[in-house]
Amino acid sequence: MIGNDIIDLKLALSERKSESRRFLNKVFTEREKAIIQNSENPESTLWFLWSMKETAYKAHQRNFSLPRSLNPRTFECIPVSEKQGVVQKGKYKYHVTSESSSDFIHTYIAAKSVFKKVYSKKFLSKQAILESICSSFNLPKTAGTIEKDGYGIPYLNLDKHTKKLPLSLSHHGNFTAFIIPLINS
Repeated sequence: MIGNDIIDLKLALSERKSESRRFLNKVFTEREKAIIQNSENPESTLWFLWSMKETAYKAHQRNFSLPRSLNPRTFECIPVSEKQGVVQKGKYKYHVTSESSSDFIHTYIAAKSVFKKVYSKKFLSKQAILESICSSFNLPKTAGTIEKDGYGIPYLNLDKHTKKLPLSLSHHGNFTAFIIPLINS
């Protein structure tokens, strides 16, 4: 199970969403709104929670082969630390890890070891991402393709493998990120 989300903080923080009651009511539960409002930095906390929700949504959609349909209030975030949290969707719990800098927040879910990368460039083409993955594993640049299934969920199709490898892609502002599970690790 994988999912990931990247937030360009320069772009996100400028939106000042923590001051918008309409946005807060649409996206966050009462408990989450209290976490945001009581934090030392409400805007950063808001985007950390949002990245947790988006990451869990992608993992949940992939896990159950669901069509795209995000109702963010149905994913409740429980931050454990600045880098860890749990997102609950009904009876399902998703444990997330977050890495941040002054420029971005990258949150991901991984049931196993993963290969992940964050690019500080505007949206990269599928071909550029594929070439980066292939280069990282010493594969020819043309070793496969990045495709999406009928629900819009991306996967990596390597020529020598009949199995589709899960791939989670995310982009926001000047950042692109991906994760893939490491097989046999």
